[in-house]
Amino acid sequence: MRTICFVLMLNAAFADYGGGYAGAGFRYGSNAREFALAGALIADKTPGFYPFSNPALLQFSKSNHIGLSINSMSLDRSIQSFSFSRRLPPSAGVGVAILRAGTDNIQGRNFENQITETFSVYDLEGIISFGVALGSKLAFGLNIKIIYPNLAPEIMDKYSGNQDGTALSGDLGVIYKFHRRLIFGGLIQNLGGSYNWKLTNPWEDKERNYLEELPQIISIGAAYSKIKGVILFFQEDIVSTPGNDVNYRTRIAGEFHLRNDIKLRAGLKQARGTAPTGVQADGLNIKPSFGVGVPIKVWQRQYIHLDYALDLGSVGEGLSHLFSFSLEF
Repeated sequence: MRTICFVLMLNAAFADYGGGYAGAGFRYGSNAREFALAGALIADKTPGFYPFSNPALLQFSKSNHIGLSINSMSLDRSIQSFSFSRRLPPSAGVGVAILRAGTDNIQGRNFENQITETFSVYDLEGIISFGVALGSKLAFGLNIKIIYPNLAPEIMDKYSGNQDGTALSGDLGVIYKFHRRLIFGGLIQNLGGSYNWKLTNPWEDKERNYLEELPQIISIGAAYSKIKGVILFFQEDIVSTPGNDVNYRTRIAGEFHLRNDIKLRAGLKQARGTAPTGVQADGLNIKPSFGVGVPIKVWQRQYIHLDYALDLGSVGEGLSHLFSFSLEF
């Protein structure tokens, strides 16, 4: 046990997680429950958002699920997601999802620091998911993802011509149910993924092409619910960046079930990666997260589940309030 604690402390002190590379907006989180639990959901289902956590979790679908997130964040950032999943008898599930991450009202300036027009950037990610159980303990899942970026069309269309950076990648997930109270999960993200940029310059009448690779992320984790009214989560991310550097990120969280199916959530994850040589990083290398889940009765036994999470910010960018809704029918 002391050896495990020592390894976890080393990870928290010296690890990195691939921030600043292609597709970073999609690594923030797709829904409020995921963020409140520090993203440590590789082995636990979030109704309405199965494809975003682990496609192997689709085998848990007992009916149809819809999930919707509307996150208006500080600094004019926003993330929206929509997901639909359904059961495929006898032991499989299928889902489709879309996620948009972007920033609006970016103030442009020219070489003389004079204010020009405002512009926006966003990335769209579409996902088709499938999961199947092989017996009572083991399940596998697959995501097929297509990413379409839109970088400041107000400027690109005017000065640099057309842009096309569409990316295609896949995720492979696995779930192993050790027993009813302990579930292990694994996920390999961004298999074969890269942005294929094609820029057309209208003044030179020629096209430039280059690839921007997505970091490959291997995640392993567990969900433990032996304690009455409490679920504990652990996840370790192993990130391989385009330069073949291997970095790590640790996440731990807990969900506490109160009366009337109200849930309180809290989590911790690494706030930053390894500091450059000669640079002293101040403060603890952890970022807390908090949230709550509340069922809202709409008719008879039909409920809409409202999830809320609070983002305290990482570098003083201000508070962000995240909302998600899910419906089972």
